[in-house]
Amino acid sequence: MKKLLIPFLFVLSFQSYAQDIKPTIDDLNFLRGYWVGDGFGGISEEVWMPASLGRMNGIYKHMKDDKTTFMEFMDISTVEDTLRLRLKHFNPDMTGWEEKDKYVTFTLESIETNKATFRGLIYELVDPNYLKVSLKLKQKDGSVNTEVFNFRRKTL
Repeated sequence: MKKLLIPFLFVLSFQSYAQDIKPTIDDLNFLRGYWVGDGFGGISEEVWMPASLGRMNGIYKHMKDDKTTFMEFMDISTVEDTLRLRLKHFNPDMTGWEEKDKYVTFTLESIETNKATFRGLIYELVDPNYLKVSLKLKQKDGSVNTEVFNFRRKTL
């Protein structure tokens, strides 16, 4: 009986330990930098500042036919005991898409080295100069499409 109990207690102990380890904003520092790539049939730029004071901020700009089509301001921080990425969309004239007190939210589901999976959004640092972003988009007919952005690191 003791031989069966010891592995069982080890598994319970390991599961408890794993649940106690909470991702922190510093786990997302692999996003830092200036990234240029594709997406939505145009050119995408994304910049992430280093994590500080419990949050990480970024901006995104989409361009097509030599014009800015829209922009986003992004914030990753701890909300209700989990990391959440919240963003607001803006037209080129800086008018917002969402109401003043509303935003789009992606809740962190899992994190591993150089990969963060949010509900509907995945950031993966494939190599030091290649960031792959997969965004799930719900269509009007209820289906879901995935838009993939292939970013390359650039210097400012």
